[in-house]
Amino acid sequence: MSIFHFAPRAHHAKRALTVVAVVAWFGVILTNLGNVFDIYPRESGNWPGLYGHSAHGWPGAAQRFIEGISYFTMISNILVAVVFTLLAISFKRTFWRVVFVDTALLMITVTSLVFLTAILPFLNLNGLALLTSPWQHVIVPVSVWVVWLLWGPRGFSEGYSRWRVMLSTLIIPALWSVWMLTYGALTSYYPYGFVNVNQLGYGGVVISLLVVMALGLVLEGIFIWLDRILMRR
Repeated sequence: MSIFHFAPRAHHAKRALTVVAVVAWFGVILTNLGNVFDIYPRESGNWPGLYGHSAHGWPGAAQRFIEGISYFTMISNILVAVVFTLLAISFKRTFWRVVFVDTALLMITVTSLVFLTAILPFLNLNGLALLTSPWQHVIVPVSVWVVWLLWGPRGFSEGYSRWRVMLSTLIIPALWSVWMLTYGALTSYYPYGFVNVNQLGYGGVVISLLVVMALGLVLEGIFIWLDRILMRR
């Protein structure tokens, strides 16, 4: 059976992977509870065409939950939680587990970079968001990077076509894009300003998504380069 390879400190790897999984699940659960129980302030609801216009209390709980898990941030954090849980349980290595590890690294990195550069400057965080927003956009990504750099997995796509792996990592982001645009077409609400069809039109949104995809491919190249350096060490 093929298994993932970790750094010489591999006897600590399971513990580190478990810590990342717990950190990610904590953010996912707390954020969704905040949405369902209507704890977050409604400042985002002042932005036309963006999520945050649900009815208060239980009548709007389902809408808040659906919109909450429709953020790219939430999808990436859920993926990190699932992937690192599976890694902590077993180092078993298959093509699709390789793809999901790669996708988790890619999506959580894009989540953090886009948030810090394109979203955070326009936010005025308060209430529960003061905890959950930096938790999901900074703490979880940093924990992922630290564990990956110190322990691995190393050479995780070794033995598979790199292009096949890279293209497969776009499946989940592509499915998210289709869902986000479909939900938006039905409700006229979108998760972020740079994908707000009401203001940018479909042409502008497609350009925004292509830019993010291009960023993802650049990050893939950086992951490959770092992985090779770490393998040699």
